[in-house]
Amino acid sequence: MQALVGIAAARADEAPMLAPFAVPAPMQQAPAAAPPPVREGGSGQADVPRKKPSQIAQEATTPNAVVSTESALTEKPPTPRSSQANSKGFVADSRFDLEWRNYTDYFHANGGTHRHAWVEGLQAKVESGFTQGPIGFGLDAALFGALKLDGGNGARNMVYLGRDGEGANRTVWAYPGMYAVKARISDSSLKYGLQDVSNPFLDPHDNRALPPTFLGVSLLSREIEGLGVQAGSFTKVDARGQTNLTGLKTTYGGVAFRRVSYAGATWDYSRNGSASLYADQADDVWRQYYASLQHGIGAVDSVKLTGFANVYSTHDTGAALQGPINNTAFSASLTAQHGPHALLVGYQKIFGDQFFDYIDETAGVYLVNSMDVDYNAPHEQSLQVRYTFDGKYAGMPGLLAMVWAQQGWGADTSANAARYGSNGPSYGSLYLRNGQPVHGRHHEFGFIPTYVVQSGPLKNTKVTLIAEWHVGSAYSLDSTSQVYRLLLTLPMRVF
Repeated sequence: MQALVGIAAARADEAPMLAPFAVPAPMQQAPAAAPPPVREGGSGQADVPRKKPSQIAQEATTPNAVVSTESALTEKPPTPRSSQANSKGFVADSRFDLEWRNYTDYFHANGGTHRHAWVEGLQAKVESGFTQGPIGFGLDAALFGALKLDGGNGARNMVYLGRDGEGANRTVWAYPGMYAVKARISDSSLKYGLQDVSNPFLDPHDNRALPPTFLGVSLLSREIEGLGVQAGSFTKVDARGQTNLTGLKTTYGGVAFRRVSYAGATWDYSRNGSASLYADQADDVWRQYYASLQHGIGAVDSVKLTGFANVYSTHDTGAALQGPINNTAFSASLTAQHGPHALLVGYQKIFGDQFFDYIDETAGVYLVNSMDVDYNAPHEQSLQVRYTFDGKYAGMPGLLAMVWAQQGWGADTSANAARYGSNGPSYGSLYLRNGQPVHGRHHEFGFIPTYVVQSGPLKNTKVTLIAEWHVGSAYSLDSTSQVYRLLLTLPMRVF
């Protein structure tokens, strides 16, 4: 997710892949063991079973389709609840996984922007167990590699990203995508290094051949049944299309900052309910607070209703490098499911004179209506209607499909357009579009079918097609665009 100038086209080009609503797996998302799950209650599935503590410690509850899809794309080995006392040892609990991803992308925006790419990605990941004893120690490492089959200048981070910000003519690239040391006491683990992380502020924006990873320290604790606690602090990112570490920055403002730190918890209070509370600080930019609540009633064989609501509250801090911020983003959804059919209605509202912003290279926006574009302009409202078909309940396990329509209205950036004008700081240009404050309506449509092979030599192979159409207006931030993606993912456990 983009440069400040021309952010409308860039934002759509960076649009995350939307949820194919994966089938729940027994533990954490793990395509090698079963079709990968969505977050509980997410993506129109109102019947997702209660999360295991290992899951809720690493991900917050949300029906955000973007986060669900991107989390499911990359193989994440299961981490069942087990105390350090049950460790089998550094070698005995080790695993080696391979994941191939064939990634094809096409993007076109009115005004001439056109990008396309075809890339084969490979992730080779080794995760050790923990040494035995009161305190266990271990190591994780992963090698990422990619082969460009098509695409080049203009493709940006769809391929290898050149120094000019466009796609470079490099055919092959490889780099250490993860490396970390870890320690565990009881049911709490501490990890330092380049790693994957998942929470409402940092969640890898995994919509290319290879995912981004983040450098820092993270803590996951599952000491209490049904309660997942996590905290962390990160300073660098290994971004999509790059092979070297870079500093953190905001997505819309493009403002660099030194460190982001966070803490929070998710409480799975019943089989059909969960609540989350988190806070973070991006040094000298903002403090953000996040809360969510979800609850479901009924049964799928009749009608099951699942309600969800969440809120982000953002306020400037320290040197306020992105200017004054006093922003609240709220979203809510209601899902009704009967058998394989689920209908979701989602509403979202932005309060305040600033865009709701989040950290670049992340899908750290769990708002319900952040689909192809974010609908996050000052004072903007949006409404979404989404239908999901889950073949699991119709004798077609592994087949899922989603179609949605969404409209945004009420954006008004006049306050900060007047404040910054055309000669203000770089992020001030966000508030102007074609010489006027951002305003007007825009809408989108999307369709995603996906299938996970259930048996045979290609078991767990996943095929996903993403088609998104966004229609902007003369003064909306996001321009009219079309996105088509085809992904073929093959996970394999070596040992």
